Amino acid sequence: MLLLLSTLAVAAALAYQAQYAARSHRATAENVLRDYATFASWEFSRLARRELNDVLGSMLGRLSMSCSGHETLPDPTRLLRAVDG
Repeated sequence: MLLLLSTLAVAAALAYQAQYAARSHRATAENVLRDYATFASWEFSRLARRELNDVLGSMLGRLSMSCSGHETLPDPTRLLRAVDG
């Protein structure tokens, strides 16, 4: 009887450890995925900001070079309509 009870106790302890390990591994995987998603969003926003700066800088540079001397820049709404249409 003692052997049966001790076997049952060992099995219960092993089952508890297995559940604890599974919960721990799941928490670790969730944290890794959360960190990866945070990094991916940061990288995407960084690249988008860089691309936007490059495009806008290029467009503004060409626009400023096309205006000679003391001319004023055209109205931005007119420029947007020209690009859209």
